[in-house]
Amino acid sequence: MNRMTGIILMTIGIIVFVVGIIIYNYSSKENQQKENGNDLNEQKNKSNELDKIIEMAIADGILTNNERTIIKKMAIGQKLDYKEIIRNAEKNLSELKTKSETELIDYKKKKGDDFEKFIVQKFNKQFFRIKEWAGDKYVNGIYAETTPQPDILLEFSLKEKISNFAVECKWRQNFYKNGIEFANKDQFNRYKNYEKNKKIPVFIAIGIGGEADSPEYLYIVPLKIIESNFIHISELKKFKKNVDKDFYFDNKTKKLK
Repeated sequence: MNRMTGIILMTIGIIVFVVGIIIYNYSSKENQQKENGNDLNEQKNKSNELDKIIEMAIADGILTNNERTIIKKMAIGQKLDYKEIIRNAEKNLSELKTKSETELIDYKKKKGDDFEKFIVQKFNKQFFRIKEWAGDKYVNGIYAETTPQPDILLEFSLKEKISNFAVECKWRQNFYKNGIEFANKDQFNRYKNYEKNKKIPVFIAIGIGGEADSPEYLYIVPLKIIESNFIHISELKKFKKNVDKDFYFDNKTKKLK
């Protein structure tokens, strides 16, 4: 009787063990399928988002810099060739024969104009006069003589003393690599040559954050102390200005504050 009971118990134990393995394998497989399904759904959603962005660009008739950045970021996240995706989108756009549904206002140009207007309004008309306000209009490499020079040429007059100086305006949404690249190397050299040839001080007005017409931070940096087209944030901090106050030009020190 004891031997029979032992055999029965052993048999039951084997059955329970086998059933346990079957249930575990089934559960693991089901969980894996769910995980795979979730991954596929997530990948599908990302792919759909990418497709929508490309479709919107084609519908608008133009691929903006912001759309290019988003496409690149999403494509890299999905381990896709973003260059090929952008090339295909551009090809589709070039094949469109219909006129663009929206007229693109270049983001950088608009923001640049807005920041220049913000800066101009900081000069009291009683003491400052705008002598030149250069534009950046060009076509096929042809541009006005004023384009390579700083944005604004001003005249400061106080007690019969007159001084001229120029201001180049740059607004950026954020710092980049703990600083800001306010111009390319050619532009930087042109500004340096302009300052040297005209014998007048040039200042770089830099706005960071907020909006171009209302930046969060404002810096006025003398070009003569800048050694390259990139300014580190540690250097910028020395020239921080209250965004709510107007400018003042010191005739003796030739400093814009």
